[in-house]
Amino acid sequence: MMVLAVSSIVSTSLTGGVVFAIMVLAVRSIWKKKKSGGGCGCGCAGCSGACPSKKRDS
Repeated sequence: MMVLAVSSIVSTSLTGGVVFAIMVLAVRSIWKKKKSGGGCGCGCAGCSGACPSKKRDS
């Protein structure tokens, strides 16, 4: 019984660690993009026309 409990704790910790690492990498990527001036942020009203989600009529 004790081995099963330890195994469960280890597997849960590893899964949590992987999820945490993915989250940290995603936040780091967003932060670096924002710092370098990339991305539109919220909406495309203030963009210089480089926003891929907004289609132009021209």
